[in-house]
Amino acid sequence: FSNILFIHNFLLDQSAAETFAEARRFGKLVASKARPYSTWNTPPDPDRCLRIGLVSADLRIHPVGHFLEGVLSALTNQPAGRLEFFAYHNHLAHDALTERLRSCCHIWHSVVGLSDEELAALIHSESIDILIDLSGHTAQNRLPMFAWKPAPIQATWLGYFATTGVSTIDYLIADPWTLPESEEIHFSESIWRLPETRLCFTPPAENVEVSLLPALQNGFVTFGCFNNLTKMNDAVVDLWARILTALPDSCLFLKAKQIHDPAIQENIIARYAAHGIGRERLILEGPSPRANYLATYQRVDIALDPFPYTGGTTSAEALWMGVPVLSLAGTSFLARQGVGLLMNASLPEWVASDADDYVARSIAHAKDLQYLSTLRNRLRKQVLNSPIFNAQRFAIHFDSALRSMWHKWCS
Repeated sequence: FSNILFIHNFLLDQSAAETFAEARRFGKLVASKARPYSTWNTPPDPDRCLRIGLVSADLRIHPVGHFLEGVLSALTNQPAGRLEFFAYHNHLAHDALTERLRSCCHIWHSVVGLSDEELAALIHSESIDILIDLSGHTAQNRLPMFAWKPAPIQATWLGYFATTGVSTIDYLIADPWTLPESEEIHFSESIWRLPETRLCFTPPAENVEVSLLPALQNGFVTFGCFNNLTKMNDAVVDLWARILTALPDSCLFLKAKQIHDPAIQENIIARYAAHGIGRERLILEGPSPRANYLATYQRVDIALDPFPYTGGTTSAEALWMGVPVLSLAGTSFLARQGVGLLMNASLPEWVASDADDYVARSIAHAKDLQYLSTLRNRLRKQVLNSPIFNAQRFAIHFDSALRSMWHKWCS
């Protein structure tokens, strides 16, 4: 059921109302299997140190890990006595990023194999004040456990971009750009907005330089997308083919884990051929180690964001590598992820209002190589100073949000 809800996010013809109805049905199902706590050993002292629980399968080399690391480090470097973090990791994988996250936590548990009742009892016994789900309906999530309400305040953040449907999750953490007020009716959670961005990316440790604009040497513009190919639906192919047709010297660079499969490559070639785009216009590459992957952006002039499932990690990495991202502003939380990143990066001219505007902006940007070159040279510094990379700034806002949730519960 959870997997089906996750798949809904990839569908262009799935209405928000339909998705919400199905999520609510999931919520009722997990509620029927739980016996929620109604009392907690969490004294309602508004100013005491808060115990924050993090529940995730992704406290490792994973997009969630990459977004969480800098934030968690900044939060734990704040004055002592404000927050203590308790991690409940639901995955057997353990890597260098896991160790760095673990060093920021007061207590760390591997909870693989624990039933929902057992995990809820563990969390309840540790007197967690605010319990945060970092998975939503992604792999190895523990959403059914949240129906047991082991903490008085429960929130969902970071790992998912729609409602969980679980009525015992009190808050979904968003921001002013990604979740319009008109969309709040499609969430079982109350929306708690951070003032700038809900996402703050950890700058990569890999020493990869920003290159000169490749188009200056190549004589043509290379568009790129390194997102999971599942996001490249037929409407995306149609729109990207329109861009390639309008700029006959340009090419499209796709890099994804699926492309190592020859059958997948042939399918991509056939899909673009149906729009008159020849094989010679496509660059297709499979996965590579992170340093090599980041260096691949040195061959891309403009990144194209898919829709409605927009990029997150890939967009942050592209911006860090000096590559601007063109995103189509949708109406849903997920479809506006690119809007949130680009507006916080001070790149409003890279947000398109509709499909025609997306094509027009891509053409206009591609024809102005001087602008692209100048932007590329300054972009890493620009985004590192922006809210989407400034962990210290983000930590202040996040800490304030947690404390405000706590004050509201205490009162």
